[in-house]
Amino acid sequence: MNDYFLFILTILSCYLIGSISFGRIISKLSKNIDITSKGSGNTGATNVLRNVGISYGFLVLFLDMIKSIIPVLIIENYQFTSINYATQVAALSAIVGHCYPVFYKFRGGKGVATGIGPLFVIFTPSALSALIVFAISVIASRMVSVGSILGCLVALISMLIFNSMNLFDNSWIDMIYLVPAVSIIIYKHDENIKRIISGTENKLNFKKNES
Repeated sequence: MNDYFLFILTILSCYLIGSISFGRIISKLSKNIDITSKGSGNTGATNVLRNVGISYGFLVLFLDMIKSIIPVLIIENYQFTSINYATQVAALSAIVGHCYPVFYKFRGGKGVATGIGPLFVIFTPSALSALIVFAISVIASRMVSVGSILGCLVALISMLIFNSMNLFDNSWIDMIYLVPAVSIIIYKHDENIKRIISGTENKLNFKKNES
């Protein structure tokens, strides 16, 4: 089969898989809840966690990561003879699908979980850097959005630094994935950014409720 024809099929497949909204599906099946009408209206794990349940939120987080990791792993192990950026574009297609799903009138999530998964496949050091900064930021600020935005920026900055210093055997080709992915994710957080600036952003409560 022609490489470019297979490449197009791959991109379309990753986009369609990314368009599967596990937040909507899990919320509806578990509690008959339309997650888009609850809380922030977002379909991601954080909104599901707050409005459906902690276990369901983590399940959505896991599934949103898996739906991008598995296709990218498969493509990573397929040898395209004339295309050396297939993995990066496939990963980006999954994020675009998650954020702008064709099945839901192009109204989707923010792409954080779907984006971090492929980054571990494409370039693990930047993924780990982003994850560490995400965790520290969420603990310090109690805002998932702050962790998500800072994690994305650190992923991009760290990849630029590692590339410039020729560390960890990465490639500038990886920027084909990371630059647009980070741009989309931060753009999808525009309302969060406004609330962070105004001091009205929702915060996590790490304390157990007293009975």
